[in-house]
Amino acid sequence: MKGQDDLERAASAEAAIPTPEAPARHRLDPDVESALRDFVAAQRAPGTRAKYEEYLRDFLQAADVRSVAELVAVEPAQVVDYRNRLQDRSLSPSTINGRLAAVRGMFGRLLKERKIAGNPADSQLVPGLQVSDVSRTEGLTVDEVNEILATCDGTLAGLRDRALLMTLFYEGLRRSEASKLRYRDVSTKRGLLEIRDAKNNPYATIRLRPEVKSAIDDYLEVLNRELEKRDTRPEDPVFVSLSRLRSFGKRLAPSSINNVVKGRVRKAGITRRISAHSWRHTCTTAALGAGAPLHQVQRHLRHKDVRTTLRYDRERDVRKNPTLDVLPSLENRSR
Repeated sequence: MKGQDDLERAASAEAAIPTPEAPARHRLDPDVESALRDFVAAQRAPGTRAKYEEYLRDFLQAADVRSVAELVAVEPAQVVDYRNRLQDRSLSPSTINGRLAAVRGMFGRLLKERKIAGNPADSQLVPGLQVSDVSRTEGLTVDEVNEILATCDGTLAGLRDRALLMTLFYEGLRRSEASKLRYRDVSTKRGLLEIRDAKNNPYATIRLRPEVKSAIDDYLEVLNRELEKRDTRPEDPVFVSLSRLRSFGKRLAPSSINNVVKGRVRKAGITRRISAHSWRHTCTTAALGAGAPLHQVQRHLRHKDVRTTLRYDRERDVRKNPTLDVLPSLENRSR
């Protein structure tokens, strides 16, 4: 669904996955609450369900909708106003489009149920924002990847972070996918990594780089000693929190994965804005730069549309453009 590229947002602390809670400040009538929850529950991916609920509650509060009568009376002008308010909040076009997709989807369901005569969020009535064909995510060079990996020592945290960073680089995983990895996903099928409940596919397999499997096993061996476990069970999460306060050994949240990446980037002395998604970007550009066929890179990253893969590689293509090189040199004559 359009807009799903922006369903992940960063948080600030390393912790286990929190249970989403509905904001209490805007109370909905029971029938509206039921309509919202029915639409959210119909979404396939857990991450999509969580974000769509957040986005829809935000819209209903902005539009001051509480009752069924107010819901079915929503007009396109209210959705346009919401879109414009999101722009005023300096959200990116892709993020705004993702929020509009949630609103459009909920009213689309009501339209199919014949509870409204038309969709007030229809794209013909409420155009989305134009998204650049160049990804704004900053990638890394291979030298920078090695510099960041060099900050990972032989401690448990160092081994975990090294395994995590290698997984992000070689496998090109989204941080939500890395967070959901269980040991069965890297150990059941030799040489393959199984990805479950991903954004565009409930199940997929890609090749597993041997160095990634070795790094994961080295880290889990030390983790098991810390947890006083004999071995790793198939259902155990691969990447876990090492916080000694309350979440030690629990699944590492996507936001915490982003924090791990940013912490290692700072230790390496790199000051650019690098996030967990930068490693997926780097996987793309490094593979294409080394001559991997575009359609195979698309398959590895599991992009539904090859144009998404190309967005990551646009800057490299621009740098290779020979137009400037073939233009003649101008004479430098002083007046």
